[in-house]
Amino acid sequence: MNIPQPNAKPCEKAVVRDEWIDLYGHMNMAYYVKLLDDLGHRILEQFGLGEGYTRERNCGLFTVEANLKYLREVSAGDPLRVELTPLRFDEKRLVTQVELFHDEQNYLSATMQQTAVHVNLDTRKVCPFGDEAKDRLQKMMGAYASGDWSTLKPASCAQLPST
Repeated sequence: MNIPQPNAKPCEKAVVRDEWIDLYGHMNMAYYVKLLDDLGHRILEQFGLGEGYTRERNCGLFTVEANLKYLREVSAGDPLRVELTPLRFDEKRLVTQVELFHDEQNYLSATMQQTAVHVNLDTRKVCPFGDEAKDRLQKMMGAYASGDWSTLKPASCAQLPST
């Protein structure tokens, strides 16, 4: 059992499922994208910018560009850890780096740099972040720059439920 450290970097965890394995015996590329995107959103939720924000504000983040690098394969049953680092943001965009690690051997398996735009779901148009969202993003950027996440009180690194 992993006991979260009080000032540990926010992350999410999963285990490679058998159905994610392709003909070559490793996790298929499509699941890398899905896992990095899904767990990246769960990390943003820890900072108030995920599903809860979307439901409350009727705004969300639409990915407009993603650059994925496959560095080392993972296989069925491998424990994984996903970490997200905000790189920069402006009035309407957020750029993040999402990293996939083998959680036991601690090697970096893949990275995805992602650019997202803030969208009003009623108009389906890009719109500026509100003051509250900008404040959350600024605090998140500061926490990552300093390495001190304690002031943000994110959830501990959680295991993806098996379904």
